Amino acid sequence: MEKKTYLQIYQRVNTLEDVDILAIEFEESTGVIAAILNQKTVSKVKRKMGQLQNKAKNFRYLWEKGMTINTLAQNNDVPATLMASVIIKELGYSKKHVLKNLDTLDNRRLAIEIEDATNSDHFFSPKAHALQVVKGKMGEDIIGKWLDHYKLGYSTEEDLRELGMQKTPDFFLDKTLYVDGTEIEWIESKAMFGDEKEHTYYFKKQFQHYERDYGTGMVIYWYGHLDTIEFEGNLIRDHTFYMDLDAKIDAEIDELLSSTL
Repeated sequence: MEKKTYLQIYQRVNTLEDVDILAIEFEESTGVIAAILNQKTVSKVKRKMGQLQNKAKNFRYLWEKGMTINTLAQNNDVPATLMASVIIKELGYSKKHVLKNLDTLDNRRLAIEIEDATNSDHFFSPKAHALQVVKGKMGEDIIGKWLDHYKLGYSTEEDLRELGMQKTPDFFLDKTLYVDGTEIEWIESKAMFGDEKEHTYYFKKQFQHYERDYGTGMVIYWYGHLDTIEFEGNLIRDHTFYMDLDAKIDAEIDELLSSTL
């Protein structure tokens, strides 16, 4: 995607209601627009974390006076699950325990409002996290089926960890695959949009280690990527690399690309 187009989408996508409208206008899948919205939301929350923590006691005071968690979240433009976490901590509870045991929480108002908050939160709730895991698995399954179709042997991330490897790509190929003249030894699947910030983060955390340990490889950003990002000597591709091979695989790709938050 051209940087100009990306910036136009990034500036205008602010809520789920914007996704379908912008998908039509920019002729992109809803999944692409939703992925950009998700990353924009995460970036915004990271900038606000310090402010939220500093105001935690004030949020608790307002909540105890009757203001709901969802209202507090809306007033401060943050995901509801995040505001719920602030209130939970200020009340002296364990977030992990509370979210898993709402039915046993003595404070029924708190339990009801936490449930409302997580149900309305498409970005930071346990349900949102679970959906992201599902999308990540879908992308990996598509690559696995593509490799199987071409009878290309490989080791999975789990296989490599059993061998004691610390940094593990999703697929390490048994034999070198040549794509556009580049030797591909490994493939990494990312169910996200590859902007400059995300790509730099994963390059430092993962990609550079894969190249060091396994050779050159290929990163798949399922929801597209900026045409300005680079990974010298390696390849960056999107969903189109796997299209038009098999009708079932194409259907799975369409399902992945139509998945929103």
